[in-house]
Amino acid sequence: MNTIKKIYLSWILLVFSSAASANSIVDLRNQTTINQERLIAELISADYILLGELHDNPHHHEARGRLIAVIASKKYAAVVEYLPTGPLVRWTGSTLQSLEQAGFSPKAWPWKLYQPLFEAVRVSGLPLYGSNLDRSISKTIFSGGSIPAAMESDYQKSALTGEAKRSLENDLIDGHCGKLPAQYLEPMFRVQRLTDISMAQIMMRHSPAILFAGNGHVRNDYGVPQVLRFLEPSKKRVSVGFVEEDRRDPKALAELAKLYDFVWISPSIERADPCATLHFGKSESSR
Repeated sequence: MNTIKKIYLSWILLVFSSAASANSIVDLRNQTTINQERLIAELISADYILLGELHDNPHHHEARGRLIAVIASKKYAAVVEYLPTGPLVRWTGSTLQSLEQAGFSPKAWPWKLYQPLFEAVRVSGLPLYGSNLDRSISKTIFSGGSIPAAMESDYQKSALTGEAKRSLENDLIDGHCGKLPAQYLEPMFRVQRLTDISMAQIMMRHSPAILFAGNGHVRNDYGVPQVLRFLEPSKKRVSVGFVEEDRRDPKALAELAKLYDFVWISPSIERADPCATLHFGKSESSR
């Protein structure tokens, strides 16, 4: 390990310890608060680690960057939502330049927010792979096309229960502020499922692996863990949702226990109402 990397890891461990007072972790299996060392022990015992996020909360990206520094001793592959499925990312220039060459969009994923996560991946030496669904597949689905042959079998094997299917459909509707036109629901459902399958396939291809993605993708009921449970049932999975202070009460935690194994509770942030400017037009079907 070179000197710069040693200094970085020593610094990040210090920051990791000092950040404990601003965050808390709950083991949802028994509703108990645990320390970060206990969470790390659970994570490194797993074949697949799934770390969620609220995309716009910088605390979540910073916290996961600190986690990487601690668990990098086990050679996981880092699998991310923020890059399209492709080959190993090569660090040939600055971190941002290298990511852009691999298909990263700093407009879609604001670099100021995601830089701490990606810098930690780079310094820790974890191989990095994109896993997001190819946009050509999304467009095919919205145009009424078929599921790709390479994904059809896994799509059928990991079919959702009726309850999980309703949960995903309701979340798609709620996530679009109740404004989602009825004709978009089925294709969006398929795209969401195929995205989770894409992520699971990349994780299995590069096992053991850590997934970094939105909270919806790391849910045990209809996300990537559900796909992995059907496709590789013998492998251990640990899913961590990253939430804010408003989810700390017992009722909210009881609901979260249906979705994740652990939750990391961070400070909340102020945000504008996302529904105020959401509208659907002709271009929506191509998203």
